[in-house]
Amino acid sequence: MTEVITVLIGTFIGLNSGMFGVGGALLATPLLRLILGLSEIHSVATPLPAAIPAAISGSIVYIRSRMVRFDVAWRALAAAIPMSQVGVLLTGRTPGTLLMVLTGLILAYSAWLFIERGFARAVDPALPAPVHAERPAWMLFAGGAIAGFISGFLAIGGGIVLVPVFVKILRMETKEAVATSLFCVAALAIPGTIGHAIEGNILWPTALLLSAGVIPFGFIGARWASTMRTRTLERTYGVVMLVFAIYFVIRQLS
Repeated sequence: MTEVITVLIGTFIGLNSGMFGVGGALLATPLLRLILGLSEIHSVATPLPAAIPAAISGSIVYIRSRMVRFDVAWRALAAAIPMSQVGVLLTGRTPGTLLMVLTGLILAYSAWLFIERGFARAVDPALPAPVHAERPAWMLFAGGAIAGFISGFLAIGGGIVLVPVFVKILRMETKEAVATSLFCVAALAIPGTIGHAIEGNILWPTALLLSAGVIPFGFIGARWASTMRTRTLERTYGVVMLVFAIYFVIRQLS
């Protein structure tokens, strides 16, 4: 029964990864902690290997749709990849409850950004101006460094930082930002997985079961996202995830 539940969790996070560009691990950590009862460190690190096929399968859809901005992605990754290993080293040296609460707070923050963006479009539906990556290059490097550190520290992919940077600072359209972020998540998940594997933080049987659900549904989620209205995408994600984040933080503190 545990194996079936694990695959179902993988299915859910695969859909989340493809639709929202945050890698899925941001949701997987609280789900593994609440439903399967894994330890804090295993709940953080175990979803990371599954994020690789999820992000890759979703990215393929976006690349075919010509939504990924590779000029933006490479600049962000140049700073993100080395900083991810710094985060990995700090994970095992941080109290487990703190890891869980931080995960919940970041999830809540991500949800609020999407809610804010979704309702802002209801008032002003005009699309932002096209982005020119070379103009704010230092912001891309800074955003990439923060995303990389968080990716390694909490094993959440880095999309939580990259999507707001792409949307708010670079003024990218949301679907384009999600697509570019998901491509970065795929690249970041590989060194992050290697680092956490060396530290012994990953439960590999659980990670493989998660991947069984993640791989096909990451592709399906990206297909759905490419046909949904941006405002619907943002509001749905934001409201549901905010409620879940609040519940998770309360459970961890109690």
